[in-house]
Amino acid sequence: MKKRVRAIHRWGIFQLVQFWRKKWHENSLVVLLALLIGAVTALAAAALHVMVHRLADFSLWLTAAAKDMGGHGWLLVFLLLPMVGLTLSYLVQRYFGGHQYAKSLTPLVFALDRRQTFIPVIECINHVISSALSVGLGGSAGLEAPSVLTGAAIGSCTSRFFFLEQRHRTLLIGCGAAAAISAIFDSPVGGVLFVAEVLMPQFTVSALAPMLLASAVATVVSRLIFGQNLFFLAITAPWEQHAVPYYFFCGVVCAFIGVYVIRVAFHLGTILHRYAPGPWLRLLMGGSVLCVVLFVFPILRGQGYRYIELLFSGDVQSVLKDVPLLQWLPAGPWLPVAIIAAGVFLKAIVSVLTVEAGGDGGIFAPCLVIGAFTGFAFARLINLSGVIQLQEFNFVAAGMCGVFTAVMHAPMTGIFLIAEVTGGYVLLVPLMIVSAVSWLTARAVEPNSIYRKALAEKKLIDDDPDRNVLRRVHVAECLNSHYRVLRANDTIATVIRLVEDMAVPDDIFPVLDGNGKLQGVVHLEKVLAAMLNPKIHDMLLIFDLMDPPLGMLSPEDDLVKAMNYFDKYSLKYLPVCAKTGKFCGFIERTPIFTRYRRMISETESF
Repeated sequence: MKKRVRAIHRWGIFQLVQFWRKKWHENSLVVLLALLIGAVTALAAAALHVMVHRLADFSLWLTAAAKDMGGHGWLLVFLLLPMVGLTLSYLVQRYFGGHQYAKSLTPLVFALDRRQTFIPVIECINHVISSALSVGLGGSAGLEAPSVLTGAAIGSCTSRFFFLEQRHRTLLIGCGAAAAISAIFDSPVGGVLFVAEVLMPQFTVSALAPMLLASAVATVVSRLIFGQNLFFLAITAPWEQHAVPYYFFCGVVCAFIGVYVIRVAFHLGTILHRYAPGPWLRLLMGGSVLCVVLFVFPILRGQGYRYIELLFSGDVQSVLKDVPLLQWLPAGPWLPVAIIAAGVFLKAIVSVLTVEAGGDGGIFAPCLVIGAFTGFAFARLINLSGVIQLQEFNFVAAGMCGVFTAVMHAPMTGIFLIAEVTGGYVLLVPLMIVSAVSWLTARAVEPNSIYRKALAEKKLIDDDPDRNVLRRVHVAECLNSHYRVLRANDTIATVIRLVEDMAVPDDIFPVLDGNGKLQGVVHLEKVLAAMLNPKIHDMLLIFDLMDPPLGMLSPEDDLVKAMNYFDKYSLKYLPVCAKTGKFCGFIERTPIFTRYRRMISETESF
């Protein structure tokens, strides 16, 4: 039955696509599918938000019910709910996602850089369920990364269903990712810029058109479901001239906070995996620490957008009321700053623990919360010093922009995302200042964004576009396995007869032992030189003409390594051997340039 359905799909859909291509061109089909992907992704994001809110309401009801029963049992419920969420989330990941389950955008960034567009169909569902359980029951993470991964999966599956070319598949994945950000934040421009700056910086301007359409449709659908006030109510006012120097200082502070977030995310995950190699042990250790911190600091639970609203409205006391265990601290004007500053550093830790201990979620929302806390603490400290009076709610928005830009290394996204979600276009100039200063400072300290750091540390990706193009191709794809084998104890007359019999002689010959392992290479120039002296034909062996193999590659290496060896040894050919040492063939310099030009042409096309 399945085979029959697949056959009907292959024949029917393929014929339909072919007809459309002849009638209206394939680009029009891509635009139509971008609209469809935008709508479906918005529905998936809406389902995720509804599930999170329902689970959060259930958590509140369960805690209240335990409190009504008397005693201190409700404290235990409140303490353990995040652990329950992590456990359920991990089970969903394990039984629906498998070992390759991605809980970060890093694998997606790497796959898109390599032009790998296959995402399983199950990815359209499992991220929604897994992240809803993690965040809805108290885990400290965001829903943006799971939504982006879901949108990317929808784009990938749609493109495969309609048999689109590779370049269009990558583009539709970007459409799904942009639609996800747009649907969550009601930020169509921010969604497109996020994809252009973070996920697919190699795309040209013309490729942004389908993303803009997908993002716009996602915004329309999300507004139909949630209304106009999808995100949060922000209070801003026109910026003041005398505060401009402090926006520069705020940008520097946000940059260092962003670098702190990046390094906590990178190193804390490594430490947890080192001391707790098993998934259940990580769940127990990381989840236990997470539950204790969230118990003491409840303001770190969930996404944390409620506290951004409170800071915008200036209601700091409501923030402090949600930290009841710290009421014993002496009250004073410095207490809000101290608690908010502690939240800045702890939010990054608990967000990483939520994901690394077994849950699912992203760093997107934590960056905005950390930024809001940073901006408020900065402005409140300046105000308490008596030097000048700053508008704290404006610096809350500026802090969100600065920390987001520093963590993501996406200045344009930071500016327009915050301007759109806060309705604060009146703050465009301060946002530009903070974003630019934060981006420049953060790049000077930490060259890689949070999604690219792990890849850069493993030398899998860098900022050089030429090298990134070459990294998409493995040596095995350019391998020439047609070669004439020589033995070290053959006479020179053997190779001379071999060259004379060839219409177009090879430029290089491998010298192999009895096990097929490479001992050396013989270049045609040496053979031609030996042909001029017939007296030595039967006296010398191939061993005497053989050169040691330089720049040996494996089939799994990429073309960046190959080009480095070509430049280092000034060779036209490089030998390729398997891990076992068995010779596989040669890779030639000239065809690599031909392939590189073709890949650049494909990248620049729509």
